[in-house]
Amino acid sequence: MNVIVHERDSEHISHEARAMGLEAWDVIQNGELVGIFRTQEEADDYRRTLEETQPQG
Repeated sequence: MNVIVHERDSEHISHEARAMGLEAWDVIQNGELVGIFRTQEEADDYRRTLEETQPQG
């Protein structure tokens, strides 16, 4: 399983959120968006949860 965390770029954040200086972090699993979080720490926690629940093959 491939899980990636990255900061959402300004093209994908509302004008209001940009004006308030908010950040959003995306969690991508196997090319699919599976979560959006307000902090990198929350996104990384979710990534770890996904990786820990992955069946070992």
